[in-house]
Amino acid sequence: MKKNILVFGYGDLAQRLRLFVNKDLYELFGVSRTNKEPELKNHISWNWLSKDNPKLNINDFDTIIFFPKPSSFEEEGYIDGFIESSENIYKSIKGISFKRFISISSTRVYGKDKQNIHFESDDPMPDDFRGKIIKQYELNQIKRYSDKLIILRLSGLYDSVPDKNFINYLKRDNASKIINFFIESGFNFKSHEIFNCSEDRNDDKSNISNTKLKEIGFIFA
Repeated sequence: MKKNILVFGYGDLAQRLRLFVNKDLYELFGVSRTNKEPELKNHISWNWLSKDNPKLNINDFDTIIFFPKPSSFEEEGYIDGFIESSENIYKSIKGISFKRFISISSTRVYGKDKQNIHFESDDPMPDDFRGKIIKQYELNQIKRYSDKLIILRLSGLYDSVPDKNFINYLKRDNASKIINFFIESGFNFKSHEIFNCSEDRNDDKSNISNTKLKEIGFIFA
């Protein structure tokens, strides 16, 4: 019997994830604000800022994944995309059974400090409203999902290594492969876990450590 995966925020990364997921073992359900996703059989249209619940015909999932997306780049848009939406999703799945919840986050929570290497054990010190809102979002998710929660802090996403000399980045395909890695590995942690997801590099320019991710078995292609 296939295991069900529920994705809130079915967009680019989730579409890539669909290509990596073992379709013999998993059934993917995607929730997005669009009316229809032609490539996805199990699509649910739902605005997570609405007060209505999504129309789910299944209430047993192996993994739930949330891709937050700000409605704008202003403070209100970030509150909508991270704080309000995650609260609505939490309320909407109270009657649903699931083993793990993967929350997508951002290395923006570390702020603009370029001098130190940032590890998951560090207390994030965001220095703009976006990073502060994302940090609050993470704290809220930890309270809600406890030991079922995996937070993936993604660096800036690109289709390929950018020509510009960015400090931290992550290929979009690698981001989806990391998510699939956690789905297929089936980890059951004793508490919530946070993982930095930044490209593996052979230089000393990155200030985000991805050691923890590699130590549990993820291999960058």
